[in-house]
Amino acid sequence: MKIVGKTDVGMVRDTNQDAFKILALGQGAGLALVCDGMGGAQGGDTASYIAKKVIAETIQEKYCDTMGSEAAKILVRESVLQANHAIYETARDDPELAGMGTTVVLALLYQNHAYVAHVGDSRLYRYRNHQLVQLTRDHSYIQEMVDRGELSPDQARVHPDRNFITRAVGVQWDVEIDLHVLELEPGDRLLLCTDGLSSTCTDEQIGEVLSQNPLEESAEILVRLANQGGGHDNITVVIVES
Repeated sequence: MKIVGKTDVGMVRDTNQDAFKILALGQGAGLALVCDGMGGAQGGDTASYIAKKVIAETIQEKYCDTMGSEAAKILVRESVLQANHAIYETARDDPELAGMGTTVVLALLYQNHAYVAHVGDSRLYRYRNHQLVQLTRDHSYIQEMVDRGELSPDQARVHPDRNFITRAVGVQWDVEIDLHVLELEPGDRLLLCTDGLSSTCTDEQIGEVLSQNPLEESAEILVRLANQGGGHDNITVVIVES
């Protein structure tokens, strides 16, 4: 298992409110995590930092290399809930951070499976057999319009309201978390990314990069493509190769 990550402030923003974490857990297991913070001048990077720290610490503390599938699902969910409570309590105690939150997409890589937790519009893609597939569904108003047939995916990618999300970690005491379990095959690549990439680059562009380049170069090229497309947001990518 190989994992690489890269984050970039982009061409417009003054600060980077994205965060990512790569964690080796031993015996081929690992964690890949991407967050996209939101909430004013300080709130966004505070929220994404707290999520990164709490999720990584929770998984590192409670991970066991003999746990079963159900325990792994419980662990990824618990890690996001712990982050949610930590962000919410921090914002409650500091008026300048009120309303802050973050997206989260993570994959706990364990025994040829990826245990995925997802909140917001950061995404997980899988590249397998020359095909790129988006495996998470954005929690956003624009995605709901796509689901109703009111927008095409290409229209959604450039819609002015594409950044309005319907779920975030830390905004309320409770949060609804999407969970997935993916069986991994040798050669699979997983891409975790913020919308700084997915709102700028098409699936065709992303798939082409993943198909033609080694892992580290793929991350570099994807960030460069997003910046060449305007770099309107922070850009973060984490790529896993099984």
